[in-house]
Amino acid sequence: MGSGGVIHCRCAKCFCYPTKRRIRRRPRNLTILSLPEDVLFHILKWLSVGDILAVRAVHSHLKYLVDNHASVWACASFQELWPSPKNLKLFERAAEKGNFEAAVKLGIAYLYNEGLSVSDEARAEVNGLKASRFFSLAERLNVGAAPFIWLFIRPPWSVSGSCCKAVVHESLRMECQLQKTHRASILHCLGRVLSLFEDEEKQKQARDLFEESANQGCLTSSYLLWESDRKMDMSDPGRCLHSFRKLRDFAVKGCWEAQLSLAKACAHGNQLGLEAKVSNEIVCQLFQASHAVSKQRVFSVQKGLNDTMRYILIDWLVEV
Repeated sequence: MGSGGVIHCRCAKCFCYPTKRRIRRRPRNLTILSLPEDVLFHILKWLSVGDILAVRAVHSHLKYLVDNHASVWACASFQELWPSPKNLKLFERAAEKGNFEAAVKLGIAYLYNEGLSVSDEARAEVNGLKASRFFSLAERLNVGAAPFIWLFIRPPWSVSGSCCKAVVHESLRMECQLQKTHRASILHCLGRVLSLFEDEEKQKQARDLFEESANQGCLTSSYLLWESDRKMDMSDPGRCLHSFRKLRDFAVKGCWEAQLSLAKACAHGNQLGLEAKVSNEIVCQLFQASHAVSKQRVFSVQKGLNDTMRYILIDWLVEV
C-alpha cells in the first residue's frame, strides 16, 4: 500500500526491480587447434604432402598428429609429384603407411629408372627388386579391385642383357613361394604375364597360376578360367547351362567382366534358361548400376605431360 491509502500493483509502472548488471564475457579465440582430433584428421587427409609438411611445422600438436598417425600419410596426395632423391623418404614413408598412390609411383619410377637414378652396373637387378617390393605393396593395398600390376611388367621383355620386368616377375614369384597370405592377386598377375607369351609351356604355367589364384579367392582368375573353358562347355547343353550359372555367380559377386559377359549372353539369346523379361531386367540392372565417371574431374587431375610420362606412354604404346 502506498501513501494516501492508494494500492499499487506490482506492474512495471508501479514496481521496478533493481537492474542486473550484465558482465560481458570476452569471446574465446578459437583456432584450428580447438577442433576435435577426429576433425583435424579429416582435414589433414585432404591435404597434399607438401601442405602436410607445412602444417606440421606450425604447432607441436599438429607435428605430433602428423608424425604418429598412419592415416595422415596413408591419405596424403602426391598429385603432380614424382619420386626423386629429394622426396624419396616421403614417398617411402607414405607407401609403408598404406598410401596406394605413393606405392604405385615408386614401383613405376624404379621399373623405368625415372627420377631415382641408379648406376648402370646391375641397374636392372637393383631396380627390379625395389620395383617388385612396391608393386607387391600396391597390390596388397588394392583391396576389392581387380589385380593390375601385371600391366607394368607384361611382355615384350628385353632380349639383350638383363630385363627389369623379368626381374620383377621372378621376384614376385619367389615372394609367392615364401609367403602364405595375400598371394591370390599376385598369382593372378604372374599368370596374366605368362599368358601373353606364345610358348605352350608358359601357357600351361599361366593356367596353373590362375587355378591356384582362384582357389585362394581371386574372382578375376575364376572368370578367366571360365572364359577359357567356355568353348568346350558350349558343345553340351547341360554343361552350357552350368557354365552360365557359374558366370551369373561371378557377376553377382562383383566381377565387372563377368557382368558384361552375362549381359551379352542375356541379350543374344536365352542361354541361361530364363524368361525374356528376366533377361531384360538383368541387362537393365547392369547398366543402371554403372555410374558414369566425371570426365571433367579426370582431366583436372593432371595437366599436360612431362618427359617421364611421355616416355612411359610411348613404351606402353610400343608394347600394345
